[in-house]
Amino acid sequence: MCDGDVSCAVVRTEPLHERWDLVEACAELLNAQWQRSMGARIHSLRQSSHSYPVCLLLLKGERRSQDEMLIGHARLSRVLGTRSLFVESVVVCNMLRGKGYGRILMEAVERYAKGRGCTRLCLTTHDKQHFYAHLEFVLSKPVQSVGTLASFMPMEVLHKFCRSTENEEEERKSDVKLFSSPAPSILPPPPPPPPPPPLLSCPPPISAPPPPPSCPPSSWAPVIQTLEQTPYTDNRGLPIFWMHKDI
Repeated sequence: MCDGDVSCAVVRTEPLHERWDLVEACAELLNAQWQRSMGARIHSLRQSSHSYPVCLLLLKGERRSQDEMLIGHARLSRVLGTRSLFVESVVVCNMLRGKGYGRILMEAVERYAKGRGCTRLCLTTHDKQHFYAHLEFVLSKPVQSVGTLASFMPMEVLHKFCRSTENEEEERKSDVKLFSSPAPSILPPPPPPPPPPPLLSCPPPISAPPPPPSCPPSSWAPVIQTLEQTPYTDNRGLPIFWMHKDI
């Protein structure tokens, strides 16, 4: 598997839950990019399982040999109500960046997702949107990732708390149809109302107030996303680009 500057050494991916001997090395790889206590990092990595979330490791060298090296990581979680996976914590060893391993890792993620019957990959990024655009990702809207909830809560329960937009729309239409239908009455019709009293005089007409000035188009025009600008922010207030790719 050679690509650009990538050498012809054996490169492959394995789920972390099949290689617990690499959990500490994986924690160090992630902490080099996003600092966190080792205890918390390892606890998070230990959630990896076949049922999701899954931590995929990019490895180089012969399996379980002294030359074997962990060079990349990506975490995959389910997206509620869809056959999509949310990709996060994508990282490549600092000294091997710019050699094509990031592309190899994302291509491996795509193959893994297809093998599990998924049809879309979703992700967020602060500053790598151009890299993902080269991999055919496009700008998207936010989605709801299951994350680690699936490890201790059944998917059926999660779906009750967060149904897909399509299901909510169908339920809303059903409710409107249900309550708009008149209920059958079993009581006799009420007597007609008494006639209104005669008017003694007509009040003078009241002029309606002038309508408020209309807002200029610039105040209500939708915000357009580009690879340079996004309307979305994370919990720290930093701009964040949501992207997806159909696979």
